[in-house]
Amino acid sequence: MRSSEGFPVGLTLLLASLSVLLTCEDVAARRTTHPGRRPISVHYDAPKDQALREISVTMRERHVLERVAAILDLVRLPRRLTYRLSECSGEPNAWYDPRTHAVTVCYELIGSILRLAPATTSPAGVTRDDAVRGPVLQILFHESSHALFDLLRIPVLGREEDGADQVASLILLHLTPAQARTVVNGSAYFFATLGKHEPIDRGSFADAHGLSWQRFYNLACLAYGSDRRRYGYIVEKGYLPPERAKTCKEEYNQVNVAFQALIGPHLRVCPRHGQALRRAFSKMSGARRHD
Repeated sequence: MRSSEGFPVGLTLLLASLSVLLTCEDVAARRTTHPGRRPISVHYDAPKDQALREISVTMRERHVLERVAAILDLVRLPRRLTYRLSECSGEPNAWYDPRTHAVTVCYELIGSILRLAPATTSPAGVTRDDAVRGPVLQILFHESSHALFDLLRIPVLGREEDGADQVASLILLHLTPAQARTVVNGSAYFFATLGKHEPIDRGSFADAHGLSWQRFYNLACLAYGSDRRRYGYIVEKGYLPPERAKTCKEEYNQVNVAFQALIGPHLRVCPRHGQALRRAFSKMSGARRHD
């Protein structure tokens, strides 16, 4: 294992879009649904595998789960939500369990992300740091989206996995502009790298999750639809076909409006210019590389 700067996750989430349809007074008027605060708990299980211990120490020292939990705590949840990093008998996985109301991310999954990340910078210009923090955040917010759907009884049309991807992508796209671009690029790099090595057979189309390349294009489309000028390079460099790009603005608006209508009423606060979230995601300094 080599040390490096590896995993700075200094983020400022901006949910300014919520203020378009929801004022602070609107949110306050709807707070009667779930009175009282339900704390969110976090756990870093100690792995037995020596190769995973550095990951565990780094994640704990950087308070990764606490910072994600601080974002979810802006939502009025009806019961306690738990975040857990755990060793999973060698399986790189992550899931939300509706029976225990817990999000679990395996250390092995983070290890696989580190192994897939480029040693320095990819040919497309994605740095190792971004190739790690992008998918780690995408996965945490993806599983958090499953938790929101369950705990808030959010109706989902279509596959829930697609809906969770869309909510996670929307959150990532509301980072500050420069950070959003690098984190989105890192997540896209992860999906594209998985797609290059993903065997596709008939059973692949029966999976609840979309194929990695589908998830790549969906993320690229939402990014482009959110800001065509900022993410114009996605089309200019051929990462997204022009035919799909034509509908991306509409796709982004659909996700944004659904988020505002279904999740917005449950917000505990009405953040202005990301103030509350800025405190939650204050700068995280470097973690380490794992080879």
